[in-house]
Amino acid sequence: IWKKVRYGLSAGRVQSPALRILMEREREIRAFVPETFYVITAQTKTPKKADLLLTCSDEPRDKKIADNIIAAVKKDGLTVSDVSETEAKRAARPPFTTSTLQQAASSRLGYSPSNTMRIAQKLYEAGHITYMRTASPNLGRAAQGAILGMVEKKFGKEYVQPRVFAQKSKNAQEAHEAIRPTHAEKASAGTTPEQKKLYELIWARAVASQMADARVLRTKIEAATPVGKQSSNGASCIPSFVATGSRVVFDGWLKADPAARGGDVELPATKAGDELDVKEVSAEEKQTTPPPRYTEAGLIKELEKRGIGRPSTYA
Repeated sequence: IWKKVRYGLSAGRVQSPALRILMEREREIRAFVPETFYVITAQTKTPKKADLLLTCSDEPRDKKIADNIIAAVKKDGLTVSDVSETEAKRAARPPFTTSTLQQAASSRLGYSPSNTMRIAQKLYEAGHITYMRTASPNLGRAAQGAILGMVEKKFGKEYVQPRVFAQKSKNAQEAHEAIRPTHAEKASAGTTPEQKKLYELIWARAVASQMADARVLRTKIEAATPVGKQSSNGASCIPSFVATGSRVVFDGWLKADPAARGGDVELPATKAGDELDVKEVSAEEKQTTPPPRYTEAGLIKELEKRGIGRPSTYA
């Protein structure tokens, strides 16, 4: 490094493997050869005249195959073959450790890890949050009790669910508890807009960690061409078209952290056997993309996954 880059640079036990991880990804990107594929979508209307956008379950690499699928759908139309609804649970995530705080602040607020730590330091000095260099996701007994009491008072008994989180990393230091607000009842704190945003992120995650699972109803509609269902003689059949959606049945911990919710896609009511009115079928040409370069948050996640570095060294 001194010869090639600059005299006197350090390459410590975290920088060296981090540089190697970056370089391995760079080699993957350089070796990548893009391939063309086609995404086929069908704009349809249900018997009740509701819009329904379906996507082909296959992504053909050949334009001829894509054209054949489009022609078959235009000619024979689409019929709903299956509608399935499954209820899934979304469990609350543990309160922040140094690395998860840096990752979340990067993806949600656009803060760099060093900026996140600078803002967190100010919140800590003002007494709003606990110490921000920690690898433990656990809350102290008293803090957990305070949060559970606040959740019951603010949201109701059905939202309360005490949880204890296990530490993933074997060499974690459990000296400090997770990053949490010092006073659970304070939903906002800090003097600058940056501090307020980061505090609200920390507050939402700590409070949500002691709340009940959210329940989500996931819907999947499958449709096929009448020809696609037959083809018993082994002739190539037209792949099915699919639409997926979800809606929140019980918000649980998402009530404290609505930003983690993601978009709800409500699908129109249909049943197997419904004939769909196909308005338009089109194929969009796309190319496979190489793996992306690491963001700062992505690199921290990778280092932590491999057990490299300590919370204080990430930024």
